[in-house]
Amino acid sequence: MTAHRLRLSLSAAATALLAGLALAPSAAAESATARPAAAPAAAAAPAGVTAARGTPAGSGRTAAQTPVHRAAASLSTPAARAPRPRPHGHVTVTFRTVPAVAGARFALGGQVVTGDGHGRATVTVARAAGPQTLSLLNPVVTAGDHQYRFVRWTGQRDPDQAQRTTVHGLRLRTDRTITAAYRVACAVSPRFTDQYGKPLDLGHISTVTVKSSTGRLTGMPVRGATWLDGTVPVYRTSRLQLTPVTYSLQSLVYDGAQLADAGRQRFTPCASPTVTFVGPFHALTVTAHDAFFGGATGRRAEISGPGGIVRTVSLGAQHSAVVTDLPRGHYRVTLKGAGGLTPTQEIQLSRSMTTNAPVISTLDLLVIGLPLLGLVVAGVLIRRARTGRSPFGRRGSRPGRGGPAGDPAGAGPP
Repeated sequence: MTAHRLRLSLSAAATALLAGLALAPSAAAESATARPAAAPAAAAAPAGVTAARGTPAGSGRTAAQTPVHRAAASLSTPAARAPRPRPHGHVTVTFRTVPAVAGARFALGGQVVTGDGHGRATVTVARAAGPQTLSLLNPVVTAGDHQYRFVRWTGQRDPDQAQRTTVHGLRLRTDRTITAAYRVACAVSPRFTDQYGKPLDLGHISTVTVKSSTGRLTGMPVRGATWLDGTVPVYRTSRLQLTPVTYSLQSLVYDGAQLADAGRQRFTPCASPTVTFVGPFHALTVTAHDAFFGGATGRRAEISGPGGIVRTVSLGAQHSAVVTDLPRGHYRVTLKGAGGLTPTQEIQLSRSMTTNAPVISTLDLLVIGLPLLGLVVAGVLIRRARTGRSPFGRRGSRPGRGGPAGDPAGAGPP
């Protein structure tokens, strides 16, 4: 519309200019003819109006009414009315998110804007001398298996409010870009197997703990998904950087036994929605033998493992039993029903192994005890013989101590 008016004004100015050039000779002639009457006409002119040079005073035209001046005026008018790119006294604020978060909502100066698919939004507000308030209306945005959680601002120029969702006292004098940084979390579900890929019984798992590369410990339920940070924003040297986060298994407790080697099993949350944790399990073979004669013996065995869990197994006719799927840890094995003495075996189960418990039976006690008893009796007899005591407790006479036959014992010479 403005360009059309400008073209019309230029056309009118050109027409007026040609007409003025055509009227110039006739005007000069009229001026020469009517020169004697110029003085009276000039005298009759109203006060405050000056006749233009070369223009008849009685014609009623002034300097501003000539075609040339009208053309100049028409040329200058459209330029004075040219529109500006934006109203005077306004500033543009551009919001962006790192990473790009579609649907982030910002409130500023009474206006609410929503980020597009690239996480950008723009708002134009009046340049106000007073402070403004900026608010992030949805600090947590969930999109599928990703969750975005607000961490901090950059560009708001107040470090004390960098981590607040609402910023007060924001002064807007020039165009500005303000960035909202988010941490990205991914939904991760755990899966548990032994070293052979066999699924574990979830009812026996009591604790699952993972540790992030930032040093944060997080407990995970054995069922369902857990939100774990995949990337976190780091503000360093006046720049925002997205840093990936990795995790490691710190604790996996099964029946009171610790299956995890802290830090060995690592994973990245956003790489896969499922993570598999592996726990080592082993087999224990229990046998018992006679300590003296070496034959198999025993009827049953009690196996006490980590967490105070006790398993009782029958040894059967072969006096042997194999217990599988035992988590690694410290165990105590005690034989039952073997008779005699059955010492407890202490073992550290870190691989499949066999324990052969010795049993001291009653026969062993007799075989070992009778010779010992004979040695004790023989020692007593020898000791008594050396001291002159009777084996039956009576004192006997020794040769050479008494007198001649018929003499009273102990009689001496006259």
